[in-house]
Amino acid sequence: MERGRTVMNPRHDPNPLLTALLAEADWTAADLARAVNTLGTAHGLRLRYDRTSVAHWLNGSRPRPPVGELVGQALSRRLGRTLTPLDTGLAEPDDAADAMAQLLRGDDPVQRLAALCRADADPARRAHLARAVAPAAPAVLTHWDTRPPPLPPVTHGVRQATAADATRLETAAVCGALMGERYGGAHGRPALTVYLCEDVVPLLTAPAHPSVRRALFTGAAQLTLLVAGRAAEVGHPGLAEHYYTLALELAHAAGDRGSYAIVLRCLSVHTHRLGDHHRAVALGEAALDVAGSAVPHATRAFVYAGRALVRAGAGQGRASSGDLLAAERHLARATGPEGPFTSYPETALRYQRAEVLSRLGDHQGAAAELEGSLAARPADHHKARVLLHARLAHTLLATHQVEAAVDQCHHVLRHHEQLAAGSVHGTVPRLLRELAPYERNPRVRAFRERLRAAPH
Repeated sequence: MERGRTVMNPRHDPNPLLTALLAEADWTAADLARAVNTLGTAHGLRLRYDRTSVAHWLNGSRPRPPVGELVGQALSRRLGRTLTPLDTGLAEPDDAADAMAQLLRGDDPVQRLAALCRADADPARRAHLARAVAPAAPAVLTHWDTRPPPLPPVTHGVRQATAADATRLETAAVCGALMGERYGGAHGRPALTVYLCEDVVPLLTAPAHPSVRRALFTGAAQLTLLVAGRAAEVGHPGLAEHYYTLALELAHAAGDRGSYAIVLRCLSVHTHRLGDHHRAVALGEAALDVAGSAVPHATRAFVYAGRALVRAGAGQGRASSGDLLAAERHLARATGPEGPFTSYPETALRYQRAEVLSRLGDHQGAAAELEGSLAARPADHHKARVLLHARLAHTLLATHQVEAAVDQCHHVLRHHEQLAAGSVHGTVPRLLRELAPYERNPRVRAFRERLRAAPH
């Protein structure tokens, strides 16, 4: 997005709401502009607002969507409470963004899931969704009632759902996770949203035994979590948060404590990657509170590893190291079937440990963990290998081992070529940015030439 255009209020009424919020935040116009630009970068938008832009907003003009949402997010982080464009005086009631927001309102997660997937599967409407920013922070459980919540109402007069239907959803989630590992998050993403809308949603409202219905909601939550991860991977973080929020609600409707904790952990790490470290830590702590001692050891290892990362991002080094040790202890005691929602591979923990060590400045230790993870990864898990080689390149560059880093960059390209276009969004551009100071190195130049010659 270019330097922000504004929609002028024909009456040029001042915006007292935004004025009051700036005063409460103890921010200047330039402070707000910088915060909005930073959030825009995290959402894949190139914004170049300055204090003059904010002065226009204070005098009654409005930025183009989705900037009003970003203003609300920036002030929410500063003030510690949720603010919407309506709260900031920047709401636009008659635009496509509002129509999309209307789509995502409502109390019934099944209806919202159907509406969101229907829009996401439509190429004409997907563009609006791609520009979506994160929703208001969802209400998150920090304790778990032993009695499952009431299920949404059923549609009478349709075929009764059975345990076989629930098994099919479980199989679809496992296969979807495997395909994502092999071919990237962009592979089959529209097909997965169509499947959720046309096959899964009708099952969630079909009559069935309560235990079958809860199993169906667990399957829907896991599939929605996969779609959330894929939306984030292809560079649509705001849309991803809408899916994460729905996955939380579906897991809660299922009464599935483990799935709820897993989704919270994923949302926590997603929030960390967007730079909101305070919220990321709060979500990571909520995930562990919900998990308690009732979930399997593999799930607890996964959740502890996630909190280790977000604590490292928040500068809580000692607490982060303690969480890594807890994750290792639980993984050593884990039993049960292999699967994306039932186990936590040692290779994945090693990658997470490497991220934490990098954050804490132990680049040598991080490199050792990454090399160990690579040695045990299946050869056809191309997405994981792209991320591992890229992380290893970053780690080597941090200690100025340029030649070794370039070797890793070539491995990144080799595996990246096996992924669907759009997967692991931003990985290669980030490598190029980090290699820029070494552009006189012949091997760096050779890598850049190979990249230019590669198909896009």
